[in-house]
Amino acid sequence: MAGTCKTFAAAGLIMLAGSRAGLQTEIPILDNLLAFVANPNVAYVLLVIGLLGIVAEIVTPGTVLPGIVGTIALILALIGLGQLPTNWAGVALIVASIVMFVADFKVAGFGLSIGGLIAFILGTLLIFTPFWITVSEAEVESERLSPLLAAGVTVGVGAFFFLGLSAAIKAQKAPIAVGRETMIGRIGTVRQPLNPQGIVHLGGEEWSAVSVDDHEIPAGTDIRVVAVDGLVLRVEPVAQQAAPPDAAVADDQQLPQAPTKL
Repeated sequence: MAGTCKTFAAAGLIMLAGSRAGLQTEIPILDNLLAFVANPNVAYVLLVIGLLGIVAEIVTPGTVLPGIVGTIALILALIGLGQLPTNWAGVALIVASIVMFVADFKVAGFGLSIGGLIAFILGTLLIFTPFWITVSEAEVESERLSPLLAAGVTVGVGAFFFLGLSAAIKAQKAPIAVGRETMIGRIGTVRQPLNPQGIVHLGGEEWSAVSVDDHEIPAGTDIRVVAVDGLVLRVEPVAQQAAPPDAAVADDQQLPQAPTKL
């Protein structure tokens, strides 16, 4: 009986060892991924990429790819941050900085962007063990950001938003041709004869129009808008190409000739 128990116990150990060996062939892939994202530098970069990707999807809806990349990067960043000695106040500052950068696109000036840059710098300094706190060499790699990486990402994010904001402000200040002025030069059709005032069809709408030279323009004539006077368009007929000489000669030849008297 004792020998049988030992045999079953040995078999159980062999099966347990075999199952552990099987697990060890599958888990290292996940372990390597977790170890990779648990690096402060990697988690920090993934966090920034995730936030920028989601912002890009919100600003330009329908592009899909930035949203997918941003969501995946943000999830991986949260997994990595959860395994690190993360200061979540630093994470909140970074998120707040991105929100301020985006909000500044809707507000004139650079006030929010400057505040966003300050918040991003503070968040970068505080998200892990700050550089002014002394740690052992073994803890540096697992608890502190690379200063060069932090500086590079901060400059890159700041330049991206400031350049984008500058372009947005220039676009807002640039004169935009909107309204009735954009109708000058467009072609329409006379619906009611202009004598000299009538109705023309232009851009799917009916407009009151007047002939610029006060001459009558019959219905069905193609016209061109030359000016806008309040709600009235000033138009002229589209110049018709002159018939080629050969066609004129042919027309003359086709005209019936009067009989000659003997």
